[in-house]
Amino acid sequence: MKILVHICCAPDAVYFLKRLREDYHNAEIIGFFYDPNIHPYEEYKLRLVETQRICKELGIELYEGDYEVESWLSFVKGYEEEPERGKRCSLCFDQRLIKSAQFAKEKGATHLTTTLLMSPKKDLLMLKESGERVCKDFGIDFLFLDYRKGGGTQEMFRLSREMEIYHQDYCGCVYGLLKQKKEKALWDLVSFGGRRPGSKEEKLFIKEIRLIVETELGLSCKEWEFSFLNWKLLLGKIEVEGKSIPSLVKPYSSSIRGVLKAEPVEKVGNTIYYNKGGLRILLKEKLEDEPVENIEGLCNPTFLVAKDYEPLLLKGRISALLQTEISYDQSLILLVGSQEADEIYAIPADTLQDGRGISLAFAIELLESNAKDIALGRKAYLFTGASSLGNPGLKYFKERTGRKAISLLCSQNF
Repeated sequence: MKILVHICCAPDAVYFLKRLREDYHNAEIIGFFYDPNIHPYEEYKLRLVETQRICKELGIELYEGDYEVESWLSFVKGYEEEPERGKRCSLCFDQRLIKSAQFAKEKGATHLTTTLLMSPKKDLLMLKESGERVCKDFGIDFLFLDYRKGGGTQEMFRLSREMEIYHQDYCGCVYGLLKQKKEKALWDLVSFGGRRPGSKEEKLFIKEIRLIVETELGLSCKEWEFSFLNWKLLLGKIEVEGKSIPSLVKPYSSSIRGVLKAEPVEKVGNTIYYNKGGLRILLKEKLEDEPVENIEGLCNPTFLVAKDYEPLLLKGRISALLQTEISYDQSLILLVGSQEADEIYAIPADTLQDGRGISLAFAIELLESNAKDIALGRKAYLFTGASSLGNPGLKYFKERTGRKAISLLCSQNF
């Protein structure tokens, strides 16, 4: 008996695969991650990376299908406004299970099942009908398994918490995202470049480190989630005489209503003050962002500009446009090694506005070169999210563990 399991995400898969292996201990079980419905791609990657991690943990071979998002959009066209568990979901099940059945035949599987059966948000009867109909066309058997009952759902959540698995906050497709999260869906759909604090890119970076560290380096990891006061830049621009000036924005700057036209009134040190809206410009020897050491509480709209532009900025009127947002968000810290290690080094996981930050390759190379010391408890490394905004993760780690981590800054970093 050979069972191919279509896998939708790690939370639904962790208990399902565990039970499946217990109930069919003589069967060969392989996983197939095929989810072109997941949107955006960063969300897809997050769910894939966590699925890879739990499959490694459970000793189950995993294959990844193609991310055919355009094909999926065409497949459900006309049903965009359907509610959860409506016709669009039925079509979505059909498409994913058809591709899974095709792959099952290629791999010589005799049976097909899906971890979608584990999801409390999915209609079991709809899945059963879709699975049996599809499998009949391919000459394989559909395994309808209700592992939700008998406390299965509760066990799924328990295992997810124990393994510190990323748990998504919407079903997956763009239409479900818009309906379930409404105006907050903006932050799932828009990327502002790099790995900004609290972003999916930042979370994915931390999860990718964990996957490699645990499965390839054999080192232990511990993860914490924390809340922090986030600042997001939506739009920022300054112009002089109709020409845009290269600039960055000081974190925690407030928005400007409309377009602000202002004139300089004085220069104190390297700061030019303007006559309207509390506008300031900080002159820098080199235009680059800097991490916030401490949140000052000041929120005047403030741009960073290279000192070369000082004569032009002092010459006369400027036009400024700035839209920002303050929100309560969540981020992660990942400890590689023991929290009882002799020394713990903290490394920022996010990137600055100008894109600077460590790469995944650098992080893995650092951990590989120090793997022996990490295993022996001489060193541990803490990857901290949202570090560029006052390092709240570092503070949370100290609060939770009583340990103070040494901030490790390097040329590849800030």
